[in-house]
Amino acid sequence: MKNTDLISEIFSTLRIKSELYFRTRMSGNYAVRVPREKRRIRFHVVLSGECWITDEAGRSVLMQEGDIVLVPNGASQVLSSTPEEPCAELSEVIADGNLKDGTLYVGSGPEKSALLCGFCRFDEDLDHPMLTNLPSIIVLRVSDLGKEPWVAAALKLFSLEAKLNTQGTSAIVERLIEIIVIQATRRLERLDEVEGNCFTAALTDPALSKSLQVIHTQPEKSWRVDELAVLAGMSRAGFADKFSKVVGIPPIEYLTNWRLMRARTLLSDTGLGTEEIAERCGYKSLPSFSRRFKKQFGISPGAFRRLKLSRPEID
Repeated sequence: MKNTDLISEIFSTLRIKSELYFRTRMSGNYAVRVPREKRRIRFHVVLSGECWITDEAGRSVLMQEGDIVLVPNGASQVLSSTPEEPCAELSEVIADGNLKDGTLYVGSGPEKSALLCGFCRFDEDLDHPMLTNLPSIIVLRVSDLGKEPWVAAALKLFSLEAKLNTQGTSAIVERLIEIIVIQATRRLERLDEVEGNCFTAALTDPALSKSLQVIHTQPEKSWRVDELAVLAGMSRAGFADKFSKVVGIPPIEYLTNWRLMRARTLLSDTGLGTEEIAERCGYKSLPSFSRRFKKQFGISPGAFRRLKLSRPEID
């Protein structure tokens, strides 16, 4: 069986898209809290100087020129000159008139850092372990990527283009950050900082990867846990336990979720009939498929397709 590129397939299904917020210029002693917002992956690239970033758990990391920092799951964070600095809310800083011509000015006195800030968003109704199990902060530094020149090259190009700041810059950096987010998630199974489950680690596991391949390539089959365990070369109990620990959810729950994610894509991007889509996604009857789809997404397959046709910009 030929292996499918699961990471590419998952990100395509999630419909990754990035946007820029603004540039920031930080001066003097400063601290600003960026609020929690949906399930976006926020990013900050340090154009000059250095800046501390602190996550919701109080973990602080020093960002330096050329670094790109990703903050997954829509989590809040604090950007500051020192981790101990009292912080203002971002909304307050903006309300005070400090956002001018696409640049946010924070603090007063000598400039200490300049950042480019933005986010990657996904289909908000989809939930996949690729995203939900990411670390609270992911720091990418060119100096740490000697054995991964492909990631280092993307970071260097991103930083150069962001500093250039000319016609076309926004379009280029928005596409580059999407590449960098995918590269960052792809390399997580090799990082000591990852705690708990990690989907990319499952993809490199000889046993689990086989079950994930058949779930993705043959979602129409009525897979049982014991059948997936045989493919993995494990006992039923051992396979179910390992899958749940590494992926983050039980195998049948993962199968069900992936079937419904695929159904959304087929409803959005093809002219296939709803009954055929149901069959391709492992449902033997249309009523059963419709009930599961509506329970998961709060809308029937037919209504979802009509909404997408009328408002194709909705992801």
